[in-house]
Amino acid sequence: MSKYKVFYLDDEKEDLTIPYKKKLEITDLLDISLNKPYNFEKELDRLIEELKSCDALILDLQLDGPQEDDSNKEGKDGKENNANEDEKKFKVRYQAPPLAQMIRTLASEGAIPDLPIILCSTEDKVKDSFNRDFTSHDLFDWTFLKDDIDVETINKIVSLIVGYQTLNKNKKDFSTSLGRDYNELDQRILSRFIIEDNPPTHEIARVIFKDIVQPTGLLINESTLAARLGVDMSKNVEYWNKFIDKYFSKTKYDGVFHTSWNRWWNDRINDVFEEITNENLASLDATSRVSLLIEKTEFKDLIVAEPIKLFESNNYWNICEITKKPLDPFEGFKISGKEEPKPWQDYAYVSLFAYVTKPDSINKKGIKIHPSDSERMRVERKKID
Repeated sequence: MSKYKVFYLDDEKEDLTIPYKKKLEITDLLDISLNKPYNFEKELDRLIEELKSCDALILDLQLDGPQEDDSNKEGKDGKENNANEDEKKFKVRYQAPPLAQMIRTLASEGAIPDLPIILCSTEDKVKDSFNRDFTSHDLFDWTFLKDDIDVETINKIVSLIVGYQTLNKNKKDFSTSLGRDYNELDQRILSRFIIEDNPPTHEIARVIFKDIVQPTGLLINESTLAARLGVDMSKNVEYWNKFIDKYFSKTKYDGVFHTSWNRWWNDRINDVFEEITNENLASLDATSRVSLLIEKTEFKDLIVAEPIKLFESNNYWNICEITKKPLDPFEGFKISGKEEPKPWQDYAYVSLFAYVTKPDSINKKGIKIHPSDSERMRVERKKID
């Protein structure tokens, strides 16, 4: 199997970046070409040539460190120039977002292939800079932290690459890209691309990934699936997997990006539950849901999920984004995002327990309580302080 070639641009010293390169290559799926940035115009010229043979681009968030200017190292006669050390350095005066914007423009014009642009940085830089600049978020397909590189990171990069390759081939064949008849879905989601003659692949990828795959709504992740069925999946993972494979495998999403983002179609989950139990999933609490599943299937050892500490309801429908445990959205606290959810999307929630007891995780994820729930949070915190 051939490796996927990735152009990686980072201004850090090699003793820092080479370990990142080695981590990204550990599974032998990626071939990382590690490079330091040039000045903006020269960088664009290089990328126009280099990206023609690459499958993805990784950009460090801040590319503004001092760099060696190769042109000053050696004169025409092969001897080193006499310029002093300061003159042999130049400072890159841009960061990743403007470079990504130009790359997206060039891809739209057909000057370079359309491929995933992935941002990497440190936790502090993401929190202090990138998370504050919402306007640049849509330029990048995904973001990872350098200190968190693992096999999952690699697999997600590969999934993005394969997803782009699929979209480049199918472009406006949304049923193929999503793995189900697009006419069954909310037509507003991809409507703008239907009337465009040749929409850029990265725009289609962005909408599918960030409006369908990542948020809770049309698709749900495994923790949310367990919450909606009322099951504690953590007590017996193998048993849970057998149950889902037996009864809900046909509800699983198999469209682009599915290899690293496990998702299930929410409407099909509801349909299958009703087929099994003759009851409406949303109208039942967790105890009733699990009791019916035990009664109607051979899986007699399914366990009802207990409420998160400080909560009481088991009318689960969503999860706490920190603990990944199920919660009733009427007890949970809505998380404020860069924009309000679209009609087919749910809010993300955090539990009072997580907000009070896991401040480091709250801070790392940049979680802020939605203004509509901020007063209720203040009141609830006061009760337990």
